[in-house]
Amino acid sequence: MRAYEMPWRPAYEAIAAFAWTAATVLMALVALFTALPSAPIWTMGGLALAFAVLRWWETLTLWRFKISLAGRPSESIGASRLLQLMQREPGSVWLGYGFEWTPVHAQRAVEMRKRVATELLPPRWLMRFLGIRLEGRDSVGAQWIHGLEPRESSLYLPLPSLEGNTAVFGTTGSGKTRLFEPLIYQAVQRGSVVIVIDPKGDAEMRDLTRRACVQANRKDAFLHFHPAFASQSVRIDPLKNWNRETEIASRIAALMPSPSGDDAFVQFAWRALHLVTGGLIYVEERPTLMKLRRFIEAGPDELMERVLVAFFGRHVAEWETLTVPLVQRARDERSPKRPSFAASPEMLAYAQYYQTGVPAALRDPAVDGLLAMTLHNREHLSKTIASLQPLLVMLTSGDLGPLLSPDAADIGDERPIFDLASIVEGRKVFYAGLDSLSDATVGAAIGSMLLADLASVAGAIYNFGRREARIEVFLDEAASCLNRPLVEVLNKGRGAGFVVTLAAQTLPDYIAALGSEHRARMVLGNCNNLIALRTKDLVTQKFIVETFGETHVQQVVRSQSTGNRSDDGGMHVTANISESLSEQRTAIFPPELLGMLPNLQYIASVSGGKLIKGRLPRLEAA
Repeated sequence: MRAYEMPWRPAYEAIAAFAWTAATVLMALVALFTALPSAPIWTMGGLALAFAVLRWWETLTLWRFKISLAGRPSESIGASRLLQLMQREPGSVWLGYGFEWTPVHAQRAVEMRKRVATELLPPRWLMRFLGIRLEGRDSVGAQWIHGLEPRESSLYLPLPSLEGNTAVFGTTGSGKTRLFEPLIYQAVQRGSVVIVIDPKGDAEMRDLTRRACVQANRKDAFLHFHPAFASQSVRIDPLKNWNRETEIASRIAALMPSPSGDDAFVQFAWRALHLVTGGLIYVEERPTLMKLRRFIEAGPDELMERVLVAFFGRHVAEWETLTVPLVQRARDERSPKRPSFAASPEMLAYAQYYQTGVPAALRDPAVDGLLAMTLHNREHLSKTIASLQPLLVMLTSGDLGPLLSPDAADIGDERPIFDLASIVEGRKVFYAGLDSLSDATVGAAIGSMLLADLASVAGAIYNFGRREARIEVFLDEAASCLNRPLVEVLNKGRGAGFVVTLAAQTLPDYIAALGSEHRARMVLGNCNNLIALRTKDLVTQKFIVETFGETHVQQVVRSQSTGNRSDDGGMHVTANISESLSEQRTAIFPPELLGMLPNLQYIASVSGGKLIKGRLPRLEAA
């Protein structure tokens, strides 16, 4: 059993320190101003001085512990200072100031919970003498938590440790966004591809990212996307990259509300999207949200005609001559009894020839599927995909249309066009503000599609080995746009050079997004690093302390008793005083402390199980 430590007791050594100091002064006065033999007096004075120094050192050490309980004033550092800190450990990430949290600090925390921190501070005269002011300290949270270790230093995490992804938890205002800022700045300075998806669209984070690019001589690398500032944004195509054409339908169908995920109407919508996508690809057109909306809303008749023309051109010789009679007949028969859709006579004739004149072995499944959709009862079709149309309208209305469905042929729009593959290949720094405060549904949908596009890029890099650079992804409020592609990036993105940092307020946010606690834990299990700022949610606190593990703390048990008894006419008084030291198993970081952390302070478990307690200064422009 280790030695028991009680740093919060009164500084009894101070009494001895004053006494030995007085004795030293007295011996010096006697030796200097009396006729007594000086040699023995100076010897006793030297001994007194030695004991005074020893006792003052013990006293100041104890007071130093107690002074640290007052916490540290809020501070800020400039970007240039952060750059200097980075250069000290080139292969690491700077995570603020702090110390390694050990069982010793767990013991101190248990003892502190029995006391009032302000009552343990040294005398006020000493605080004033040392120039320690309590003003300027964050009033939110318990400052004494970080003060459990009076010595702190810069915290560095080796870059390979980040490759296991990082999960961040913290309640509103605890400092999640401020934590992202130094991480993003350092990623830009390292020359990484940086992708920031910020549902709120924090202006300070955007500006800091831009300044970091300027300071790293990467001014042209910065790209900004924000629906509320469409004229200043780059245009982005979230459907540009895919490995299988089914991915496009899956990306959009996944945005539709569905309690179970396999709702019949979602399946109908997926089929319609897949067929239209297949038709566009067949005629060698790139699918976009605007085109999908057009052929879902107005019907696929025009697209069907182009697909049939393309099919005949590839597989049927002299098809124009063969279909002339059918086209003429369709024109002659055009009457009020025509089908419920307003198809052109040419399309009807081409469809008839395809069904009757083309051998079954020669037909194409993509053409068959789109034709079945085209000839289907239009009223019934509209009902089955009714929930899809509002989603497509939201993603293509107003400024979002050209913003998310860019047309390179539009010479009137000079905004540059990018997709996630070109951002990665060009080693860009892409900041996407989703404006979720104004429209949470559209913001979440855009974020989800960007993540799906990112997963396709990761798959291409992994499959074909086209790794351009380290790709660092920062996702704030991750639960709002969490989807299956992001899970795949977390699972397998390391081989493609992806490093993901997720931030959310609570574990229930992930549970609500994924439908079960098991799925949420599965996703977070892919994050080797966990950083916890202040969090009030009990479920989240339990999850965090489970991740941190347990330790043994010492407990002193004291008891006393008195009694008396009469025997043979006499009175016998008994007394008993006992003290015992035992150990009990507890969380190495008590869960209640998670709800008491001041702003910009955190406790983190990093790769290898190392536990660190840190604090972050605010990052300023200079």
